[in-house]
Amino acid sequence: MTDGTEAAGTGGRRAAARLLLVLALLAGLGAGLGLGIGLRTDLTGFLPAGRSPAAAFLLDELRRGTATTLLLAGIEGAPEAELARLSRETAAGLRASGRFALVGDGTTTLSDSERDLLFRYRYLLSPETRPAAFTAEALRAKLQALLDGLRSAASPLLARFGFADPTGAFLGLAREFLADARPETRDGAWFARGAEPPRALLLARIAGAGGMDAAAQGAAIAAFRAAFAAAHPGPARLLLSGPGVFASEAAVAIRGDVELISLASGLLLAGFLWWRFRSLWLLGLVAVPLGAATIAGFAVAALASGGPPHGISFGFGMTMLGVAVDYPLLLLGLRRPGEALGATARRIWPVLRLAAASAALGLAAMLGSGLPGLVQLGLFAGSGLLVAAAVTRWGLPHLLPTGLRIEARPLPGWIAAGLAGLRGRPRLAAGAIGLAALLLAALGGPSWQRDIAALSPVPAAAQALDAELRRQIGAPDVRVLIALGPGTEEAVLRASERLEAALRPLLGPGGALDGLDLPSRWLPSAATQHARAASLPAPGAAEAALREAMRGLPFRAQAFDPFLAGLAESRDLPVLTAARLGAEAPVLAARLSPLLSGEGNAVRGIGLAQGVRDPAALARAVAGLGDPQILLVDIKAETEGLLAAYARATLLWALAGGGAVLLLLGLGLGGARPALRVAAPIGGALLVTLAALAVLGKGLTLFQLASLLLLAGLAIDYALFLARPGGQAAPDAAARDAPSSGAVLNCAVATLLTFGMLSFCETPVLRGIGVTVSVGVASAFLLALAMAPARMSGRADG
Repeated sequence: MTDGTEAAGTGGRRAAARLLLVLALLAGLGAGLGLGIGLRTDLTGFLPAGRSPAAAFLLDELRRGTATTLLLAGIEGAPEAELARLSRETAAGLRASGRFALVGDGTTTLSDSERDLLFRYRYLLSPETRPAAFTAEALRAKLQALLDGLRSAASPLLARFGFADPTGAFLGLAREFLADARPETRDGAWFARGAEPPRALLLARIAGAGGMDAAAQGAAIAAFRAAFAAAHPGPARLLLSGPGVFASEAAVAIRGDVELISLASGLLLAGFLWWRFRSLWLLGLVAVPLGAATIAGFAVAALASGGPPHGISFGFGMTMLGVAVDYPLLLLGLRRPGEALGATARRIWPVLRLAAASAALGLAAMLGSGLPGLVQLGLFAGSGLLVAAAVTRWGLPHLLPTGLRIEARPLPGWIAAGLAGLRGRPRLAAGAIGLAALLLAALGGPSWQRDIAALSPVPAAAQALDAELRRQIGAPDVRVLIALGPGTEEAVLRASERLEAALRPLLGPGGALDGLDLPSRWLPSAATQHARAASLPAPGAAEAALREAMRGLPFRAQAFDPFLAGLAESRDLPVLTAARLGAEAPVLAARLSPLLSGEGNAVRGIGLAQGVRDPAALARAVAGLGDPQILLVDIKAETEGLLAAYARATLLWALAGGGAVLLLLGLGLGGARPALRVAAPIGGALLVTLAALAVLGKGLTLFQLASLLLLAGLAIDYALFLARPGGQAAPDAAARDAPSSGAVLNCAVATLLTFGMLSFCETPVLRGIGVTVSVGVASAFLLALAMAPARMSGRADG
């Protein structure tokens, strides 16, 4: 290696100034893009558009549905009385923060205004409102029950509401709206039934934040933790879960992974290059195509998506460190003695151009997948590779002083001997590929990961805690839901009522499902409210029935005048709407809002089927309605079908891309035979990688399929430059003697250092890519070397 002395003098200083200026411009441009555009970290940015009505509805709910605003909490690690105090004070702090539409902790009550609204509309909201409930016989039974209640501990409550509502409609509605689910209420707090040690439970719904509003969700989660800390918990600990917590933790994990990749990959790569070349010039030169590639990929992805690229795309793009560094390393490693760098660039350009174009063409399969995440990955990686190749060809020769040579240090003897011994051993390569094929066949071939949860960065322990808290609180663990609408609020509520009537026979211990939660349970349609008002008895009939019912009972004659006045008022009440409920009764609206959202003609509803024991019976009942506004959504089946459909599309595009790459290689290399010779180690590396993943028990995801496409691009570099290192139309003796093995080894190690870091990421998508490409890069280099032409001389590569 020579450095410094040849670069001394005015020319060297001018070249150094040019290089520093270019690096500064790239750094400034990159910082401007990063600060001005930023990154997305919510996983919804990677979700596709649904290919069926059910899938479209499901994905829309994942993006912005109110189900994503639910927070579940447990408090444990203290005596029961202390847990109850912490629960009450934490809940009070949550309500005072104004960030939550509903807080459930065992002390939830209606405000005076909400109670008054519910009381006024008791007969329009109660499903018990029908003519039979106001006959003298029915009223007689209610009055007798009221009389018994007034002699019991419930006397104060009944004395307050019983004379104005002897039918009990209001108290029934209040119990329904404020009903505890599965927790036990002790000392004014919810406790998990049978939990030992004891665990207090809370439930909260974030106000005004859908699945896309990561900032609002993060602020609400911080407010929750602050409310708990303000209660002076001592040794007690807070367990917090829910979609918002998952989204927040995912954002933190993705940001942490991006920072890890950027810093650790850069340091490892710089350390390796310094060990091999001992040249600051080299570090500066390789940073130029690397920086240009990253900026180009970021800009193209941002332009195509119309906003910030996703953090996973950026993380994947940053792994182009190893790929983009290939090109300057090959340029410098394949430079002949006494050859100007510009001449080297011109000589190897046909092969470099073919390698870059083939890799970018292979990545184009991601663009045809239709999956937003893969499209971003393909744009980021493909545009970056092309820009890195162009900068290497036309930019780097102008940044290096004319007399400066940068050469790699000699490889350790055992490495050089190993490379020389492996080169030109096609039978060994064929044996390794055949063994991988047999192993893959014995294991049943590659398996596909169809579970969308496999893409989540949330640890398994956190997912288990969420399931446990849902079971203890009684929050729905939704596996099956029924989509209602879209349409007007009235149309959706009427559809909900038709659905309830159709599924009522399936409810109960011996039925197809345990429970059903529908928007019409909390807010009847206008038609139903009008019908209930019309079913109320006229004043004269009501008075006569009441007088008959009171005969012989010790009530004053005018005791139930408020009841008669309430009946008369209810007949003329305006219809109660979701908008009015939300404005005047937030606690009541919190029951409805997860099930009914939207406005105008875009209102959507959700029906939650709980404890489904017979999915086929449920499906038949829904299908029997023949209603286009009612759609059964099996979440597991839809997500599996969605991923399978996009996997098939991506695979087909990958096969098409592979065919296009073979055609390009055939045109560039002068025939099918040399193209197949270059493609052989690429196919072999893919086969070995699939076999290794099968042995590790790793199912293929869409993003691992994408990483296989990138692996194919890397393998093209290795196969081309080991077979035709000098860029000649056919490899001659000088080319075979060129130090190609060492140059390509530098590229492979640089790539392993960057992709290897992905294997340590918390985000499963990035970790899967790291494992896949790390295995693939190693096998691609070794197979390409074994299939490369045998050397003409015994000189070891340096």
